[in-house]
Amino acid sequence: MWRWIIRFWVSVVFFWMLLFTNCLALVTVARQMARLGIPFLSLQIHSHMLLSMFLLGMLAGLVILGSNLTGRGWFRSKSGLTYEGFKLENIKPWTWLIFSPILLVGVVSWALEQRESVFSSNISLMNFYHDVLMPNCSLSWWKNYQLYPYCGHQLLCVGVWMASLGYSIAPKVRRQGTRLLRSLKNSPETAIRLEAGGESSMKEKA
Repeated sequence: MWRWIIRFWVSVVFFWMLLFTNCLALVTVARQMARLGIPFLSLQIHSHMLLSMFLLGMLAGLVILGSNLTGRGWFRSKSGLTYEGFKLENIKPWTWLIFSPILLVGVVSWALEQRESVFSSNISLMNFYHDVLMPNCSLSWWKNYQLYPYCGHQLLCVGVWMASLGYSIAPKVRRQGTRLLRSLKNSPETAIRLEAGGESSMKEKA
């Protein structure tokens, strides 16, 4: 039991670490572009927050959680279990399930806020879409989120879950991309071999 708890804990820590690194790099680039008078990237990030979080999570998930990242022999327990024994790549596809309670908390808190309002009919799929999934967050700076509570709600609850979903899908995307690159690399070699075989057969016939 404790082994599984440690495995999930280390997996979540690496998820936050990789996601934070990617977010920090993206925000830094967006701010530098905005200072140069090019706010396009910043506006796109805030206008498509869920897509941005999904792509950032997928980018973080492309990193292979092996000894090449931390060094062989890290996280050694008393029983001699090393970092490689945690097999975090096997847990990675289930990261979305680990963070599903965050999404559930966001939905429940939004529903409670709507019930406390004057109009009880505010609880609808259309209002949920506009308030939680797709609020207008095309702002210039991150600090303005305190003036738009729905944007912060979207980032903390739905955005984190979307990042975990991209993080979970990333291993499959990496495998498919590797197969595609191998097929593209092998196709010219196969064509050359076929041409060479055709020329040799023509010479034999001659």
